[in-house]
Amino acid sequence: MGLSDSLSKFIPKDFGKKKRAAKTPAACSPSKPEPEPEPEPEPEPEPAQAGGGRSRQPASSGTPVDAPTGQHALLAGHKKAVSAIAWDASGDQMATGEHGSHMHLWDFTSMDRTFQSWRTLVPAEGQQIRALKYSPASTHLLCATGDPQAKLYSHDGRLVGEFKRGDMYVTDMRKTRGHVAGLAALCWDPRGNSKFATCGMDSTVRIWDCRRTSEQEQVVVAKTRRRGKVAVTACSYNADGSAIASAQHDGGLSVWPSSGPFLRPLQHVEDAHEPSTETSAAEFIGPSMLVSRGGDSTVKLWDLRKMAQPLAVASRLPAAGPEANLALDPSGRWLLVGVEQQQQQQQQQQQQQQQQQQQQQPSGSASIAVLSASNLSEHQRIGLPLAGGVLSVAWHPELNQIAAGLSTGAVVMLYDSDKSRRGVKLAASKRARPQAAASSSGPIITPNALPLFRQDQQTSSKRRREKARQDPVRSHKPQVPLYGHGRGGAIGANETQHIMKSLIKDTIRDEDPREALLKYAAKAEAEPTFVAPSYKDAPVFDDSGMADEPEMKRRK
Repeated sequence: MGLSDSLSKFIPKDFGKKKRAAKTPAACSPSKPEPEPEPEPEPEPEPAQAGGGRSRQPASSGTPVDAPTGQHALLAGHKKAVSAIAWDASGDQMATGEHGSHMHLWDFTSMDRTFQSWRTLVPAEGQQIRALKYSPASTHLLCATGDPQAKLYSHDGRLVGEFKRGDMYVTDMRKTRGHVAGLAALCWDPRGNSKFATCGMDSTVRIWDCRRTSEQEQVVVAKTRRRGKVAVTACSYNADGSAIASAQHDGGLSVWPSSGPFLRPLQHVEDAHEPSTETSAAEFIGPSMLVSRGGDSTVKLWDLRKMAQPLAVASRLPAAGPEANLALDPSGRWLLVGVEQQQQQQQQQQQQQQQQQQQQQPSGSASIAVLSASNLSEHQRIGLPLAGGVLSVAWHPELNQIAAGLSTGAVVMLYDSDKSRRGVKLAASKRARPQAAASSSGPIITPNALPLFRQDQQTSSKRRREKARQDPVRSHKPQVPLYGHGRGGAIGANETQHIMKSLIKDTIRDEDPREALLKYAAKAEAEPTFVAPSYKDAPVFDDSGMADEPEMKRRK
């Protein structure tokens, strides 16, 4: 009975150990090499990338960037570098923060072409604003400053809560209830509207709940091979909220699971950027990509499945400050990077400005680099009509508008009359409200405004007590009666003195002084013992020395 062909291939033909022939590489093979095929014509070289790292060319390298750069508007109000920009989901309100501790709220629905903010807040006196973020539902606004406590505001700018400060004398950062050093960044959990993460200079990333300000829920301590603590300078959630990326001051880059455990990170890269430089941003791109920006003037793209080496590197992109961020366009294909001008470029710009001033043409030096999100190749450089470096940038997907915060304190809004909608485009179409003319009759002073006529009426008894407590006269404690022997210059009192005072009454005040003196007149004449001998030989008033004086003066 013969076997079928389908079964015969499974039956071995011989048995025993066989010697396997070594495979010799083609370069080392002694045999004659085969003739090489004719080389194919090389394609035309594409534009050089902004960097020297490994990269792969995008499929749409020739696709133009559809950026709304047709028109611009200037939002004035900040006096120092604008370090943070946050937009709500609808795009009707925007928040900006500066290094001078002021936060401005901008409402585009009620704004006219004067572009004035409707509210100004100071989250922490004397502290720089590091980050601003609206919640996913845009019901709350988070603010991170140089203070260890994060501030939570409502949509209209009302302070809702201030989160706990940790104990600075506790060495184990897992045991403290909050940050013990200044904050650097924050981010919201996209899975809800209540949880968020903060990172700071105390080497931790802390996960909070808005409904509980007294203590954080989880603590992530940064890992470093160097001795001591390392500051965490950036953090962000991925799209589904399952992972948190953090950047460190020593150049390290880590990816942590958002639900724990936090013993070791899922991925970690030492010296992802140059050590001792501020790695200011780490953002997820899609489910498997991560982009980071360092203080070493580079932007790097990482594959989360293998983070040993970056996929692409873009260089010569200096940051204008330690809060310099990254922004994605609505489609996720382009990456906006604010650029700080170098000294040589600034000198060239100054020469160009002098030439253009002679020709009376506007000029600027601030710019935004547009990189491909797939390989970090630079496709466009957006020039702004102002001088300075771009520190913060944001691209709103609903409005299709770009906001850029400059190191000079200006906020530039870029929009297109055809592609953009609402936002600053709506405010630019409104005429400024006419202001009432000032009266020439002089200042008007109301009587109640003067301190002399002002009457502070406190409606609460508690506030009246607090004000009286601050008055040194009204709050002075009266002297307590001293019993027994006197001490400290005070005469003591006892019960016998009080009893005698009640029994022996002093009636001197009830007598007439004239009658009291006249009752001794007869006794003084009969017995002139004290008064009469004193005036026996001399008159009571001797006016012999006033003989030459006038009569009227002697009468005086």
